[in-house]
Amino acid sequence: MKDERRNYVVVGGFVLAMVVGLVASIAALSGHTGPTDVYAVRYTNVMGLATGTPVYYEGYPVGVIDAITRIPDAAHPHFRVDVRVERGWHIPADSTAEITASGLLSAVVIDIHGGSSPTALEPGSEIASVESANVFSAIASVAAQLGDLSENSLQPLLESLGEGVPEIVENLEGFAIALNETVGRIREVVTPANTARLERILLNLEVTSERVASVTDGLDETRTQLDEVVGTVNRLLEENEGELGHTVVDLHDSLEAVAARIDAISHNLEVTSRNMNEFSSQIRSNPGVLLRGRELPEDVTVGD
Repeated sequence: MKDERRNYVVVGGFVLAMVVGLVASIAALSGHTGPTDVYAVRYTNVMGLATGTPVYYEGYPVGVIDAITRIPDAAHPHFRVDVRVERGWHIPADSTAEITASGLLSAVVIDIHGGSSPTALEPGSEIASVESANVFSAIASVAAQLGDLSENSLQPLLESLGEGVPEIVENLEGFAIALNETVGRIREVVTPANTARLERILLNLEVTSERVASVTDGLDETRTQLDEVVGTVNRLLEENEGELGHTVVDLHDSLEAVAARIDAISHNLEVTSRNMNEFSSQIRSNPGVLLRGRELPEDVTVGD
């Protein structure tokens, strides 16, 4: 009988110890194991938040949500979230509290992003809030946009493409036939004989190119020689500039003298031309004149 009571006492003590440990663990997880300071945060949407939700400071656990109260403001309804943070924790005045989750399937928490202000918030004051982006709403919005795009844009485009596919296929077939004909003509042209001719043409072009290059070199030499000749002429002109001047003056005087006597010269040339015409006319009419001389008339004697 005493053994049974002893067993009951041991089992009861063990169960009591487990209950005490469970309560201590829950208290530790809820953040009520030590002194805390209360701060307020205001949100317009508290999706995923509840009493006991962890509160982090730059990813480090510092407290939990103590209460969530709806503020029925007619103009801007919102929720007041009271958070309990370890007492003495330094929270800069320009810090912000954001509703976030570390992963897609992770629980939603409040993460306080520390600011750079040297002044700390007083317990009971309000921390500036940052509204969280609803990932699922964004995904749903994107899905709706994709559905609208598929229904109003892609589907008509596919239908129009489907209507134009036979024409496209027909055009492709025509292009393939024309391409085959072109390839056949190229094969007819590119025969072994024509290939040999092309090789000879290319060889002749190469030889011609070499000759042109040689001619170009010769032209360069000729140009050099012409430059030398021009330089020599320039030097001669510079050296004989005085004599050339006198020659030009003499030539000018000669031309003036000829111009002054040009009328007499022209008259003499005209008379000479008439005499030559008369002489050539007599020779044509009586070539013997060249041998016998001019015949005298019958009534004229030599003594006369």
